[in-house]
Amino acid sequence: MHSLSLDKLLKILLLECFNRKNFIFIVFVLVSFSVLFVGLNWPKKYTSFSIIHIDKSNILQPLMRGAAETTESTDHVANAKEIIFSDRIMDALLENIGVLESEPSDVELALIKQKIKGGLSIEDVGDNLLKIAYTDSDQDNAYLVAKNISDLFIEVGENSKLEESQTAYDFINKQVDEYLQKLITIEKDLSDFRSNNPDARPGLQTEISNRISKLQKDIEDNQLLLKEKLIKKQSIQNQLSGEAAITISQTKQGKLREQMAELQTQLELLRLDYRDTYPDIVRIKAQLTDLKKALSYEIDHKNTAKDSDRAKDESYLEDSIILSPLYQELRSNFSANETEIATLKVRIDALNTTLQNEYEREKKIFSGEEVLSQLTRNYAVNQEIYQDLLKRRENARVSKNLDEEQKGFTFKVQQPAKIPLLPTGIRFLHFVIAGLVLGIIVPIGLIYAFILLDSRVRHSSIIVNELEIPVLAEVCVTTTREDAKRNRINTIILIVLMAISVSLYIYIGWLKYIGQI
Repeated sequence: MHSLSLDKLLKILLLECFNRKNFIFIVFVLVSFSVLFVGLNWPKKYTSFSIIHIDKSNILQPLMRGAAETTESTDHVANAKEIIFSDRIMDALLENIGVLESEPSDVELALIKQKIKGGLSIEDVGDNLLKIAYTDSDQDNAYLVAKNISDLFIEVGENSKLEESQTAYDFINKQVDEYLQKLITIEKDLSDFRSNNPDARPGLQTEISNRISKLQKDIEDNQLLLKEKLIKKQSIQNQLSGEAAITISQTKQGKLREQMAELQTQLELLRLDYRDTYPDIVRIKAQLTDLKKALSYEIDHKNTAKDSDRAKDESYLEDSIILSPLYQELRSNFSANETEIATLKVRIDALNTTLQNEYEREKKIFSGEEVLSQLTRNYAVNQEIYQDLLKRRENARVSKNLDEEQKGFTFKVQQPAKIPLLPTGIRFLHFVIAGLVLGIIVPIGLIYAFILLDSRVRHSSIIVNELEIPVLAEVCVTTTREDAKRNRINTIILIVLMAISVSLYIYIGWLKYIGQI
């Protein structure tokens, strides 16, 4: 059958439908009246609903904006279900609609609650709009439940708003107290730290660093000056040695030796011409003897003075050297330079000691300043938060007072519940139409399925296309006059019965529509 075209398949379907018109009539009557019977007994459902506008703003959002982020709750349906399906609202609802007057048992109450929950539907229908609907077979009961549920939901919502305002105020007030205690604790820590560390103050480390730099520069300058003084000392020492050498040649011993040398020269010259008995030679020898005695005396005297000065740990200088003006000036400069060198050494040692003390102080101040900076920073941050929380606590107090006086709103009835006049869902008219349509479609569909599943050959093209057997001729089905007469009578009877069935079908539907059934 799959190889047949659509027009051939439709012809075969129409032929089968005509041949099986009795089957089609019977199935039509059974299906249509069955659907009609179901429609007659189908329970009516009435739905009453109210639409509520929900202010999604949270009381903590404006109060804590800029200080902390609050969690937004945007699933209004889930929140509404949690509230409405709670035992608190369910018990209040049963009391309002009079269910508790008959004093039902706990099992009956549970069943009634389950039924109400099954008939309730909660959904979002727009921006911050919540639709609360209740479906029931009783119009008045649907209205009462929907109205009371909406009223109770709004009441609980307003109470929740008051509780939220009070909770927000209590939360912020608690935070204010906590931060106040933190500030007091930090102030005490700061006071104790400053008492125990008088050097710890902001900016002191910079001052110490500048002082250390200055000390280092002073040490370098003094060390450079000390080097200069040491070089000057060496120069003066060299000058003193040269002056002593020059002066020593002019001492008494030197003069004696010079006289002895001159006399010795004269003596040698006279001996070239005269004998030793010559008077001048005798005289010169006598003078040389006297000069040698004088020189020996001076040497002994000098050695005695040196031994005495050495015993006193002093340097020996001859009187002629000491009395030299230049030597005295150099000696004075040398003493002054020695004093400056000693002073510079003491000063450098003192500066090094001070520098080491400053290093130790810097280490202590560094750790102390770090702690002080942390305490000061914590105090500043907590002080700022504390001041901000004080303002927010006043805002929370105002919001709480507004909610207590009902100056603001959270829930508003956008559309109140009404008594439903027409049933919702599938109505009887739908069953009437569905019965007629299904009464026609079902038998035709069954015949079409039978044609597809039937293995008999119903057209010559199947033999040609599928079996690949040539067809020489086709023999049409012929009917006798008696068969044609019976077919006409059967058709007339079926038409009359169809008309009666349809009329009865429409009549029953009319009776149902006017409420007679």
